Amino acid sequence: MLQNQLAANIRSNKGKSANQKLRQSGNIPAVLYGPRGNILLEMAEETTRHLLEKMSGMHELVPITVTDSYSGESWTAQVILREVQKHPYKHVITHLDFWELPATKEQIVRVPLEVVGESPGVQNGGVLQMVVWDIPVSCLPADIPACIEVDSSELEIGDSIRILDVKLPEKVSHSSEENYAVISIVGRVKEEEEEIIEVEVGEGEGVETAADSAEEESANEE
Repeated sequence: MLQNQLAANIRSNKGKSANQKLRQSGNIPAVLYGPRGNILLEMAEETTRHLLEKMSGMHELVPITVTDSYSGESWTAQVILREVQKHPYKHVITHLDFWELPATKEQIVRVPLEVVGESPGVQNGGVLQMVVWDIPVSCLPADIPACIEVDSSELEIGDSIRILDVKLPEKVSHSSEENYAVISIVGRVKEEEEEIIEVEVGEGEGVETAADSAEEESANEE
């Protein structure tokens, strides 16, 4: 979760012209969707951008304080990012959408995977392949993890870990009905160096190696 919470003011002006003036002043338009209705907001672009860059992903639950300039009242909501619009070539945000999640209702969110452990298959020349970069899970908003670890320390070449085998944090459950692979180790098993054996030969005979009569072996790839 962000150390410094987001801040926004309720805006009354809307439309293309109003939004352009807002951006020219260094602010950006935003919308908060949820049980309170669709609320139009304005936020400081630079401050907001720096805070969002610290997030681990759009699944992360973040607090936002919303102030009504007319009444002077303010309130705080727990939200996730729904959409981020950026300038085509400038490093600035142009629009944000947020979603306020009910605290007592489980949500399905996609959480990024983080591979841990050293795979024996990789040490033997294989390559770790990320089949997917995140997986869907179900939990209350307060229990959304920043990431989910996948242990590769026992994977040989040709092995994989499927989504339902991924260990989840407490209070988090799988929401996928299909048991697909999330990571796998692919590649060719290193062949042992073959010794060339010299033997006494007679006329018409030559030198043979251990590979002369062996078939070439290859590893199965998924």
